[in-house]
Amino acid sequence: MSSNQTVIAPENVVYTENQSLEEQFQNVSNDLQKIGGTARHLQLTVKELQRNVRNACKPRKVKKHTVMHDPMTISAELLKYLKQPAGTTLTKSESMKAVSLIIKNTNLQNKDNRRMFTPDKALGKVLNMTPIKSITFVELNKYLAHHFTPN
Repeated sequence: MSSNQTVIAPENVVYTENQSLEEQFQNVSNDLQKIGGTARHLQLTVKELQRNVRNACKPRKVKKHTVMHDPMTISAELLKYLKQPAGTTLTKSESMKAVSLIIKNTNLQNKDNRRMFTPDKALGKVLNMTPIKSITFVELNKYLAHHFTPN
């Protein structure tokens, strides 16, 4: 290069031979850092795009139809306990929620372990439980199963 020749670099940065070597190295280093930042940004963008394509190609899960969501005929004894008129049809999940709500409102839950409860006499009779013992809300379905008849 001649003594005052100008070199044009990326981003329209001009390097001249009048600059000191340290300034030239600093300019080149800054340009390399910018290129590195752009490369990292492009890598992240490609990863995001790959993730979006993978999610778009996945088949959508269809919820399975279960018995818990079908209206069922409920025994008169359970309907009386739930204070519902005779002939009412509820899903299993609706009736389980109603029984759980009654348990919570009548303070039958154990104080130290709220997942367990001890039925009172009325609920014990509905659950056909003799002798009455503490059970969990998960076990409640097992004790109420005989009250449901599919339509």
